[in-house]
Amino acid sequence: MAAELRGENRIKTFRQIARELTSEISNHKDVVGICFLGGLVRGFADKFSDVDIVVLLATKNQPLRKELYDLSSAMQKRFNTDIDLNVHFLEDFRKQKWDEIDRWEFSNAEIVYDPEGTIKKVLKEKLKLPKDFWIKRVVECAEYLKWYCCPPRPDVGTIAESWLERGDLSSAHYCLNYAVDLIVRMTFALSKEHLPAPKWQLFYSYNLEWQPRNYRKLITDAMKIKSFSMEDFNRRLIAIREIWRGIVPKIEDETGLTMDQLSIYYVENILGIRI
Repeated sequence: MAAELRGENRIKTFRQIARELTSEISNHKDVVGICFLGGLVRGFADKFSDVDIVVLLATKNQPLRKELYDLSSAMQKRFNTDIDLNVHFLEDFRKQKWDEIDRWEFSNAEIVYDPEGTIKKVLKEKLKLPKDFWIKRVVECAEYLKWYCCPPRPDVGTIAESWLERGDLSSAHYCLNYAVDLIVRMTFALSKEHLPAPKWQLFYSYNLEWQPRNYRKLITDAMKIKSFSMEDFNRRLIAIREIWRGIVPKIEDETGLTMDQLSIYYVENILGIRI
């Protein structure tokens, strides 16, 4: 079942603001592209949301940039709604280094004004990935999960369990928290999706094209902490390992690597150490 957002949806107001801004901004000949991000694309915007709009200018026209920001500020006051307008000069935008969140945002952007196809072309260039991008991400997450919670064999210890012998249950539980984060990251990677901002990662993971069996129930069980006890630790660890068992076949399908080969790949292709 797809995850849905609840609460008052202000998307109609957000769309009205966005339409008016787009109509006025696109009248300037130096504007080569406009796209929507965030709630405008999601179709849900509440009192915690901003109207997220990105504008590209063909030249470094500082007076126009200021004019557009002033326009945005006036509309923000008029509608009593936060507007996050970002006006970029085209060449500067091309040179920007994007982090993971930027990649997620722009891979989901809605292009609303692009008369020459400029913004579509630029986004395509900036979202291009190395051929081995996803396999490296899957391998890295998998290796850390093996170390922290999900060993390849029963006789191999894990970092989480090492804290039990050291007598610090809170640290043991903290390692399980990290494993949950790795599982979420892994689920995005196996769906070939970038990671959104942390506040959205879990929610959007419920709507990914591929998920481990019983993912939502098991991830909830894995996060749930009633107390820093051995009982809770074991219960959470069982949930994490059940998710892992559902992930392993998908890893092998996507990468063509067995678990042993995956470790070799990690050492040689991520750490850069030849075995």
